[in-house]
Amino acid sequence: MTFSGLLYLIPVLIAFGFVIFWHELGHFLAARWAGVRAEQFAVGMGQAVVSWRKGIGFKFAGFGKGGWHWGSTQEEFDRRIDEEWARRHSSMASDAELAQLSLRERYDIAADLGMGETEYRLSWIPLGGYVKPTGQDDLRPAREVAAGDPKSFGAKSVGKRMVIISAGVVMNVILAFALYILLFMIGFNAPPAIVGNVIPGSPAHVAGLKVGDRIVRINGHKQEDFTKIRMDVSLLGEAEAAKFEVVRDGQSITLPITPVKTAMNYDMPAIGVSDPTALEGAEMPAGDRMISPLFAALPAGARIVAVNGRPTGREDIAILDNAVQSAKGRPVDLTIEHNGVQSKMSPVPGLIMGQWSATDPIARSNIAGLQPRVRIGAVREGSAAQAAGLKAGDVLQQIAVVGTGEILRPPAVEELLAWIQNVAKGGDKKLQIVVERDSQPQPPIEIDQATLTKAKKVLGIALEYDSGTAEIARVVDGAPAAAAGVSKGDRVVAVGERSVASWYDVVNVLQARSAGDITLTLERDGKRRDATFALGEADLQQINNLRYALDLPLAPLIHERQTFNPITAAVWGYEETKQSIFNVYRTIRSLFMRTVPLSNLSGPLGIFNAGTAAAKRGPDWLIWFMALISANLAVVNFLPIPIVDGGLFIFLLAEKITGRPPSPRVQAIAQMVGIALLGSLFLYATYHDLLRAFG
Repeated sequence: MTFSGLLYLIPVLIAFGFVIFWHELGHFLAARWAGVRAEQFAVGMGQAVVSWRKGIGFKFAGFGKGGWHWGSTQEEFDRRIDEEWARRHSSMASDAELAQLSLRERYDIAADLGMGETEYRLSWIPLGGYVKPTGQDDLRPAREVAAGDPKSFGAKSVGKRMVIISAGVVMNVILAFALYILLFMIGFNAPPAIVGNVIPGSPAHVAGLKVGDRIVRINGHKQEDFTKIRMDVSLLGEAEAAKFEVVRDGQSITLPITPVKTAMNYDMPAIGVSDPTALEGAEMPAGDRMISPLFAALPAGARIVAVNGRPTGREDIAILDNAVQSAKGRPVDLTIEHNGVQSKMSPVPGLIMGQWSATDPIARSNIAGLQPRVRIGAVREGSAAQAAGLKAGDVLQQIAVVGTGEILRPPAVEELLAWIQNVAKGGDKKLQIVVERDSQPQPPIEIDQATLTKAKKVLGIALEYDSGTAEIARVVDGAPAAAAGVSKGDRVVAVGERSVASWYDVVNVLQARSAGDITLTLERDGKRRDATFALGEADLQQINNLRYALDLPLAPLIHERQTFNPITAAVWGYEETKQSIFNVYRTIRSLFMRTVPLSNLSGPLGIFNAGTAAAKRGPDWLIWFMALISANLAVVNFLPIPIVDGGLFIFLLAEKITGRPPSPRVQAIAQMVGIALLGSLFLYATYHDLLRAFG
């Protein structure tokens, strides 16, 4: 984690600690209400860094005469009681005599000395917390520490003990509700429930969902922002059509969409849509700045104010997308305004490189089993590619590993990425790349292993198809075109009777055809030949699903959800709290149904990682994260698992029904099983957190 990441971790730790504190405060207040003595109230686990007790004051951890000591008041508390007992009996008490003092007698002496019965402590491990009521020991339920003590947990009625056990969960629900109210009063800046992009061939694309559509409900659940869309879609049953209520151009329509599990969504259901973007340039952080004519034309703060002469606002992403899809290889006229000055540009949209697939969510596109050659769309500032002299617009002609005889001409996307990784892992290997710039071949460019390793094993380029020509970089294995003799390096000059000069032409001709045999006229080294093969329904469907894009650095579209009416904020807060709690139960159900893989569970590392990401987005997102964690903690803590509040509540319920508590042996075994279960889940979740962080 970077230094800036550590800085963001501090408020996350404070926020997480506050959620735990609020939970334990519920137990503490309920115990005080029921007349149960609380010996300790701790935030955090382990030894105390600092503590406070009435009559003693603060105690800090540090070095003293005897070396290092923790910051607990307990030692002084016990010493004063022992001294007072000895004084009252005019003798020095032996250890055996002091051991015979009951807990009740010790606390009676403490009260006489003006010392409080509760030690408030902040422990050194910033995870969890606890309240220690007299007579309640989760790990040793049979312990008789307070026999005859009216202020012990066991001396109270089952009803009061139920209140004490469940109070932490209730307080977490109250906290989530209060935090959501606060969030909506100060304003929550989140992406609206608008479709920003649709992956070609995805369930959303096939169902007819379009860029700019506002998703109002999914199976009846309201969608106020895009965070809800991600959650609701992930919790949908796979291969089960969901009802999406959408508003498009002011009209309400309903689309049935069947989600599919994908690796890109951590093997959870997805439909193939992404967050909305605004028609304005994004602020690119250092290390992510890309160099290309399009990026230069749309700097941070610049706005697209017209598309093909049609005026646009910052939210009119649908107008831009419609123009891009309709262009089919023709330029799209953009009017850009920056600092009050307008300029015009007419870029040509390129074919999108990704195609949806159930096995590979972003499988590389192909056109009837053929892949175009690639070119560089943009170069990352400070990357190995920039250092080597590669530029946006360069067409990749050849790639070779120096000294091994390995050569690809022309390289396809997968091959290029594989070779980069191969060189990055190698000893003294070098990658030699030949590009064509402005239709002119350039001298070979060499990039060595050390340069790639320094650049984190990536070249630092954004790739796009060279759609302006019809040269073939790869023929997909097993495709009918391969059997017909089509090979990489061939150039398509005609499809049937129609001459073509670019992949735009090829796509336009094929989209106008039906399934059946097709003849391509190919050219290589000035010689032409024909290749005939079958164009199947699946091939035709994939071609018809092809979409176009302009690689513009668009800023995310953000809406502020805010109200100054406390009643409205309370209504929204109630709905959010209810939905957050309901989603935890849906997640648990999805885990059992294996719709959501168990590997997606997050431990403390994953939670803090998510919290840090939320904190980076602003204070409102940190509050949102706190509310979400509080609601999650309420549900998880009240599950019927031994050792957590829900399991203890089940024991009390059994005692209420039968008139006596479960035997100490049964309780002890159940607690050990609960510890083993939670410990195993903790290790499993932490393992996968580490894989996600460093894998």
